[in-house]
Amino acid sequence: MMLCAHMDEVGFVVKHIDDEGWVWFEANGVINERLLQGQRVSILTRRGRVDGVVGAKGRHLITEEEAGRLTPIRDMWIDIGARSRAEAEELGVRVGDLGTYEKRFSRLGRGDLVCATSIDDRAGCLALIEAFKGLRNGEATAYAVFSVQEEVGCRGAKTAAFRLEPDVALVVDTTYGLDPATTPKETRLRVGEGPSIRALERSGASMMGHVVDRRVFKLLVETAEGEGIPHQLEVTGMAATDAATVHLSRAGIPTGEVLIPRRYSHSPVEVASMGDIEKAAKLISSFVNRIDSRWVGGLERKLK
Repeated sequence: MMLCAHMDEVGFVVKHIDDEGWVWFEANGVINERLLQGQRVSILTRRGRVDGVVGAKGRHLITEEEAGRLTPIRDMWIDIGARSRAEAEELGVRVGDLGTYEKRFSRLGRGDLVCATSIDDRAGCLALIEAFKGLRNGEATAYAVFSVQEEVGCRGAKTAAFRLEPDVALVVDTTYGLDPATTPKETRLRVGEGPSIRALERSGASMMGHVVDRRVFKLLVETAEGEGIPHQLEVTGMAATDAATVHLSRAGIPTGEVLIPRRYSHSPVEVASMGDIEKAAKLISSFVNRIDSRWVGGLERKLK
């Protein structure tokens, strides 16, 4: 079995450093441009982390027309405190360096809800680590895959699946949760009401997607019901996970999806429930513990 959660996150890449020391950049992954300006960011250089802030024209200096217009990334810059290109380069910054939002973490309300940078997919990584503590299956050999480049095309999981050639795979990621700006037509999932078991996904932008194998989906639902794990069912036409490439590897790999609802996707701070992460971990381990050679044999006969 291959159990997969991605480690990478959305961010940016340094494109140019001008003579005045301003750092210009491009997006790496799908980020929310509206929330970039004024954010503290970190550039990961060969000499270590360099902190900066995404600059914004002062409010007293912009017109009402400018205030109501979305500033494209090509017109944004990062201020790292350098006064020249040479000074920026002395700090270690160069074209091609990757960066992301400044890391932060805090608890909300009574403590179950947490807000943090890159909950997508640090939450899935945590759930996968905790799930391995609960594995009791003597038949299955389980591999934990912490993949990279999911946010730019689900690439790392594809190579991992090719190398491992598992009988079955499970992808652990995050998904959209309801908030005041979102309607049930966009997502029916509520943060704090358990992990999602996804039946089908499609990314409208890239046309990547995945229809979950019916036997895998059925066993996930039966496991959640049998173990009394609160869960939610989901179909989405707005996103794709590593499952979109894993299930296509080699001759095809039956792949399931367990996802953790979170609010404010791909913004500097996302919100999720620790309880949902714990329940996702329990669902993953319970699912693996139920798999035996007879069940896998049924999958193989179906593929043939």
